[in-house]
Amino acid sequence: MNEFELIQNIFKASVMANTQGRKDILLGIGDDCAQVQVPQGQSLVFSMDTLVEGRHFPFDADPVDIGYRAVATCVSDLAAMGAKPAFFTLGLTIPKSDPQWLAGLAQGMAELAEPIGLTLLGGDTTKGPLTLTLQVHGYVEVRQTPLRSNAKVGDDVYVTGLLGDAAAAVPIVTGEVLVSNERLDYFYDRYWRPTPRLIVGMALKRVVNAMMDISDGLAQDIQHILKASNVGARLEADRVPISAELRQWQPESALSLALTGGDDYELCFTASKEQASEIQLITQTLSLPCTKVGEVASEGFSIEGYDGDISGWQHF
Repeated sequence: MNEFELIQNIFKASVMANTQGRKDILLGIGDDCAQVQVPQGQSLVFSMDTLVEGRHFPFDADPVDIGYRAVATCVSDLAAMGAKPAFFTLGLTIPKSDPQWLAGLAQGMAELAEPIGLTLLGGDTTKGPLTLTLQVHGYVEVRQTPLRSNAKVGDDVYVTGLLGDAAAAVPIVTGEVLVSNERLDYFYDRYWRPTPRLIVGMALKRVVNAMMDISDGLAQDIQHILKASNVGARLEADRVPISAELRQWQPESALSLALTGGDDYELCFTASKEQASEIQLITQTLSLPCTKVGEVASEGFSIEGYDGDISGWQHF
């Protein structure tokens, strides 16, 4: 069995497209291109992420963890667009063909991809330093796509979930810091098992004005919305949602991690004050914490009660 057949057989058992019952997939893996039919009244949205060993995850990390996190971080972009996941492609660069390692990667991908209806529909494999590039595709109603460029002066600014845990977990994941097993389990999961907010994203798209996911830190990411919308914002540091575990473990740096650490993959969105009760109903129904952290202003950006760095994660 050659390398191509090996990789295909490993992934076919987990995340490769099963076209049965999928009216949108006209042609799956096996030809030079896949072919899909976008459902009527919907548009196709897609996003690409690249993960590099030693930069985005530690050397010798568990391939199951790598696979899950790779799908989760990329799918988070679909959540920010209120989109329903459809399929993804994978560009995989590996130093050697290791069937056991590849099986673990496929298993981790399937753990998240399968429950959300995301199937692998193609890709490419080559030899080199370990790198994964995923392009995810989803469907969303043509006129219900939340954009970064639609925030309005007077909007409330919200974030879902809790911020800062994943950034705090980095030294644990890399082995630089040793902690108790109980703390290890909590922060390890917060880094390797982020939860893309797909359901709430699909529910919120009809009531929000602007939305994006938080990958590089709230303080940095919200400024992408502000720039695109040509507005400003005033946030309140004491409103930023931080877990009790993080406050207990790192009380001095918890706020900084929550604002600038990144890797949260929660949603940040703005909405008119008239939508407050609807937002509360949606998030409470889903049992998802959702916190108002500030308000959109005509210009400027500030975080009251915080005077630290707001640069966030830097890719270069």
